Amino acid sequence: MREPKKAEEKPAAVEEAQLIENIRKSMEKDQYYLLCQYAISIVEAKAKIIDEQLSMKYGREIMRSVSGRVKSPESIYAKLMRKELPADLETAGKKLNDLVGVRIVCLFLDDVYEIAEILKKQRDVTLVKEKDYIAKPKKNGYMSLHLIVDIPIYFGDNFQSKRVEIQIRTLAMDFWSVLEYQLMYKKNLSGAEKIGKELKNYSEEVANLDQKMMKLRNKIDKI
Repeated sequence: MREPKKAEEKPAAVEEAQLIENIRKSMEKDQYYLLCQYAISIVEAKAKIIDEQLSMKYGREIMRSVSGRVKSPESIYAKLMRKELPADLETAGKKLNDLVGVRIVCLFLDDVYEIAEILKKQRDVTLVKEKDYIAKPKKNGYMSLHLIVDIPIYFGDNFQSKRVEIQIRTLAMDFWSVLEYQLMYKKNLSGAEKIGKELKNYSEEVANLDQKMMKLRNKIDKI
């Protein structure tokens, strides 16, 4: 007797696309994007005020740029898969700290830590976690100071806390990070390990450059 034909398994690519689409649809509900942008605008406003205060204090430029972003459905899915977690927005909200991000790029290394200290002292900013990838860079050479914070959001009669990852780095660190991403986006490229080692060496040069530029600035300030 011929065995009954088994139902064909759904191709992995189709299933992945469906899971990403489910995350996208969830993000379009309950004013998710609006609340995320609201949290970003609050942190950006804080950064602007800190920038003005420190610029007046030192008589020089402090921040080169401040930018925010909401993590895309594709990036959320990819990170959940790497962590072997269920691919849905509810899980992402509970397990991922970087769904909402703000990046502050400043000129000098000591500015990074002064900005961070001011942010941490603000009464409406709750520090959840601090990751110093400057003191201890990632294996690939990535450097930045990350503050995971909870920001209060008042929306109409409702209140909720929104988690934001604030990345603070120097212009040199940002330059390296942007180029590293562009050069290594082809994860299966030939010689990736060798290229990765070379990029890490350049990261160490960036760290040395930041130290030298800070010392040079201090020398000029004394003249």
